[in-house]
Amino acid sequence: MVSPSTPLSVGKLSIITIMVKVVNCKVISNLQIANQTYELALQGPTSWLKPGKFVNLQIPGFFLRRPMSVCRNNNNTMFIIYRIVGNGTSQLATYHPGTFVNVIIDLGNSFTYDKNYGKPLIIAGGLGLGSVFNLATSFKKRKIAFDMICGFKTKDDVCYIKEVKAINPNAIFCTDDGSYGEKGNIVQIINNHDWTNRYYYLCGSTNMMKAVYRNCQRGQLSLESRMGCGFGACMGCSIKTKKGEKRICKNGPIFFSEDLLW
Repeated sequence: MVSPSTPLSVGKLSIITIMVKVVNCKVISNLQIANQTYELALQGPTSWLKPGKFVNLQIPGFFLRRPMSVCRNNNNTMFIIYRIVGNGTSQLATYHPGTFVNVIIDLGNSFTYDKNYGKPLIIAGGLGLGSVFNLATSFKKRKIAFDMICGFKTKDDVCYIKEVKAINPNAIFCTDDGSYGEKGNIVQIINNHDWTNRYYYLCGSTNMMKAVYRNCQRGQLSLESRMGCGFGACMGCSIKTKKGEKRICKNGPIFFSEDLLW
């Protein structure tokens, strides 16, 4: 393990010390599972992991790390699903088993559950599945009944069918063009099933999450953002909420819908 203390200078005169947990994780596998989509398995500590928390990966040659949700874990192995969207993730997709990746772990907050929420609805838009899959696993282990929607643009983008169905056989997969599962976007599927009053747990693109937020009543959202540091020092991922300025990496990524200014 690398030293957990990272000193950061703030302004010209003051120095603060931010405590972060940095580990070198070995790649166990890095498999393509859909169009431009991969599942990365990293060997490393997982005792910290709770549904919704994330890690920040260092890719040599790139200044900023890549924040990614851990979708599941098994025997000190973290599984991350990611999509190639630029040069950094293109390089990550070339990593073979045995490669080591420098990772900041145990970042962010996690989803919370209250039985007063009623039967929850888990919603995954595209690779937002990476953030909520661990929550679905937790619900299954705790014998909490839930419904689940996984939405994608087209069948070539669909992934984790077997894994999701193993947790919830009745989970709905949908595609915008109807090429796999039910036809329609996530909001259309929610309306089709008359689920607008259900308490939801959500992650996906910002536009999709805003659409669900405006269409449904209450829930928790895992927000996504470019991040400078990933642990609250740089303020680069700040958003305005009803409770003031908040950092997605430190105060989130999970936010209650009633606190957002959307």
